[in-house]
Amino acid sequence: MAITLFKFGPVMGLPDPSPFCFRLETYLRMAKVDYTVSTDRRKKAPTGKRPFIVDEDGKLVADSGLIIAQLEAKSGHPVDGKLTLVERAESLAFQRLMDEHLYWVMAYGRWLDPDGVRHFTPYLKQILGVPGPAFALLKPIAQRTVRKQLSGHGIGRHNAAVMWELAIADVRALSHWLGQRDWGFGDQPTVFDASLAAYVGELVAQPWGNPLVTETRKHRNLVNHFERIMTRYYPELDTIKTA
Repeated sequence: MAITLFKFGPVMGLPDPSPFCFRLETYLRMAKVDYTVSTDRRKKAPTGKRPFIVDEDGKLVADSGLIIAQLEAKSGHPVDGKLTLVERAESLAFQRLMDEHLYWVMAYGRWLDPDGVRHFTPYLKQILGVPGPAFALLKPIAQRTVRKQLSGHGIGRHNAAVMWELAIADVRALSHWLGQRDWGFGDQPTVFDASLAAYVGELVAQPWGNPLVTETRKHRNLVNHFERIMTRYYPELDTIKTA
């Protein structure tokens, strides 16, 4: 029995607008896990967030990181099994950088930055699939939630220029560390690569710019890495060209 992956759905030539959903689906393809996709909005996870899965036993599991850890353990660690403890530590540290820091500036760029809001709104309507009047009511509520989350995190207490610079430093660190390697660790992609491609892709494939997008596109090694992942695991998607 295949697991069911609950996500938002493809937009902008990407598997999903969420880097967490993007990462998890990439992992499923890396590990050759049999899965089906659902975008049913009525199904909810205990965390209230996506992605989540219903596994082969009918159990609902939330959080992309926890899902990957569970599937890795259950299947004999097919993706990260060859990593040393030091490599696992590096992989985790960089994933935390992306999930707990870079992500929040990306969220600002879509939900609160005026230019980003203008461009992202049509995609948001597509993602949510709600009628226009309902969307008009939900959008400001969602924006207030994001603003509160950013403030609680701390990064949202800075002005936009500072937030962009903080995230740009993240991207530069990722680029310097990756260097000219095809993959983060060894000759095959790992969970780190699924994460990196998701975050870079969410930036460079979006059809509008901001300081973080402009900087990320300058790092050709990151763009090439994202394109390698897309070519290998998503041949069915017509991803927007990033050159």
